[in-house]
Amino acid sequence: MDNDTSASNGKTRPDYQRMLADIRDGRIDAVVAWDLDRLYRQPRELEDLIDLADQKHLALATVGGEADLSTDNGRLFARIKGAVAKSETDRKSARQKRAAQQRAEAGTPGRSTVPFGYRQAGDALELEPAEAMMVRDAYSAILAGVSLHAITRQWNTGNVPTRRGNRWSGATVRQVLMAWRNAGVAVYKGEPVGEGAWPAIVDRDVFDGVRAVLTQPGRRIGGTSSGRKHLLSGIAVCGKCSHTMGSAKSTDGRAVYVCKHCFGVTRDMERVDELVAGVVVARLARPDARELLITEKRTDINALRDAAAALRARQDEAAVLFADGAITGSQLKISTASLADQLAEVESKMLDANKSRVFDGVIGAADPGAVWAGLPLDRRRALIDILMTVTIAPIGRVGRGFDPASVEIVWRTESASVSRDPR
Repeated sequence: MDNDTSASNGKTRPDYQRMLADIRDGRIDAVVAWDLDRLYRQPRELEDLIDLADQKHLALATVGGEADLSTDNGRLFARIKGAVAKSETDRKSARQKRAAQQRAEAGTPGRSTVPFGYRQAGDALELEPAEAMMVRDAYSAILAGVSLHAITRQWNTGNVPTRRGNRWSGATVRQVLMAWRNAGVAVYKGEPVGEGAWPAIVDRDVFDGVRAVLTQPGRRIGGTSSGRKHLLSGIAVCGKCSHTMGSAKSTDGRAVYVCKHCFGVTRDMERVDELVAGVVVARLARPDARELLITEKRTDINALRDAAAALRARQDEAAVLFADGAITGSQLKISTASLADQLAEVESKMLDANKSRVFDGVIGAADPGAVWAGLPLDRRRALIDILMTVTIAPIGRVGRGFDPASVEIVWRTESASVSRDPR
């Protein structure tokens, strides 16, 4: 029977294979089918069946009349029938693919499950307010330096399941945020092809910025990490070997930052965090704090988006040239690597164009200290990483006391500092 199993997509049909096995084993010596093109769809299946019919003297009958595979005319008829059926299958597939592409280019929503953030309204999609707000907040959080892990935890705490009724994971949250539809963009085979006929959840520049963050080289795609637990771990730099610092417990049980590469620098975590936080809050409290939002070169996000689209088109063109034999495999490899580097640079600039969002709600606050204390750890870490480089110098053992001069802070931009000594 093989119900719900297509004969034309190359997938194994268990009952059909069991029938062939029964013929080989001599359990049956005749086969009845509705029609030949219901029995097989692939010409290679017909040839195997002909060989088996010869070996086992198989009788084959259809509702439309007997098909004798032991005669030349019977085989010719079966082969023509199979070729016509295969042609019809290919033609149907081409029509379906063309229709799907036309629907995508016209911005018509697909026929799959209603995506998270939307609900069905007749034949159209409209925003589902609560879910759309979750997605919108997640975009803002990513641009503000919050981790996928933190967003995943928040979504699960809210008891809002995935479309399949499951709990969220970092991978599924990432999948939602990477979907072009959230920016109102229609796609075909994963590539944008036009404007969608549904409302966007976020602006295109926000989407591009988050996409740049989530596709950064070396980033863990699954988002399975539990995230950093300390303010400066992975940010502060060892003044002895220039590797980033980790965290540990000292012999007396205190939390410390320690270089786990050279083990030449260790410093009391609480004192370092207090010092760095004080410097950041002092900078955010200055009257000229809004200058932190001004980049040295104003970025045109639309120009960057066009540049990224052009580079992706050139990647596709190189693949076509290779398929046509116009370029060699080594030429394709060189071209692909060069275009990938250029695309990474453009996407990095797109990320920089959105980095100012990390300051949302912080710049201009009446009490920056209170705002800082209420920020999630990811936001505080992101602010530090954007504003400054923190280097912890090797000045001896922890037990000799804490010297603020051992923590060197260098501002990343001219607008961030007023003097060489941030303290």
